[in-house]
Amino acid sequence: MSHPLVSFVVPCYNYGRYLRDCLDGILALEGGYGIEIIVVNDASTDNTMEIVRAYTDPRIHVIDRKVNRGHAHTVNEGLTACTGKYVVRVDPDDRHRPNFLTATVPILEAYPEVGMVYGNVALMDPEGRITQDCADVDHGGQNFKGMELIPLLKKNYVCAPSVIARKEAWMGGWPCPEWLAFNDWYYTIMIARRWELYYVNEVVADYRVHPSNHHTKVSRDGSEERSVLWLLGRVYEESEADPSLERAKRKARRSVYASHYLDFATKYFGHGNNAGSRRCYFAAIRSRPTLLGNVVVLRRLLATFIPRLAYERAKLALRRAA
Repeated sequence: MSHPLVSFVVPCYNYGRYLRDCLDGILALEGGYGIEIIVVNDASTDNTMEIVRAYTDPRIHVIDRKVNRGHAHTVNEGLTACTGKYVVRVDPDDRHRPNFLTATVPILEAYPEVGMVYGNVALMDPEGRITQDCADVDHGGQNFKGMELIPLLKKNYVCAPSVIARKEAWMGGWPCPEWLAFNDWYYTIMIARRWELYYVNEVVADYRVHPSNHHTKVSRDGSEERSVLWLLGRVYEESEADPSLERAKRKARRSVYASHYLDFATKYFGHGNNAGSRRCYFAAIRSRPTLLGNVVVLRRLLATFIPRLAYERAKLALRRAA
């Protein structure tokens, strides 16, 4: 199809074991919309290309890189190859529900001021079994339309496989810096600075949780923290076109940074990194001193000063006593 309505970008690196599930989900989408699938293989060393070559559907196009350039470069390249009016970026370990396009495309067609539509997701395990029927906790079971930059600066609650956006909205933030630990939140923030968003309260995709999940890796090695702080720094160094949005952004700055430092601290604590967790708890408290009255924060902060084994034993003893 020379001019598909929707382009799907599938960045691939050694996720061949999940790729068929992802591609089959796209090909089974309802609505009869014209689509193309851009598979960008970032020099995978597994059976990714074997899986892709097994498909004969002419809507699947492959960019087969021989040198690994990383996920951000792969997504950037995929976006430039898209010819659709609307673009979806989906990792090969996730999959769409059949209603994905029928729930989202009509919204983009009806509201030209909306740059991006996203929905609810279910969580699944490595084998594709649903472990949680829905994941959204931020919209109260209601659709939402409007500007979302401020809450999104505090928390990345948009799940990547549920997103569809106008190509010009994606390209307004292009290219994502290649060294960033993520590209999904980067593009979401860039779109939210210029466009209204629309949340549709339907489960439109399944998000796979597994040990080799990219977000788990970057939270453990610290690259997520470095990338988040860089992106926040860029957003706060620049001004928004809408003066009221700029004022709201400035007003929220301390709570934005506190929110992320709390998130880093919790993740580092879970990874057994007491020093990193302690540093981030102190940074969060500096940004929002009222956290000193939060019992959970204080307990976790104090726990970073003792060996993890002693902490786990004490926690187990308290549970037994209770």
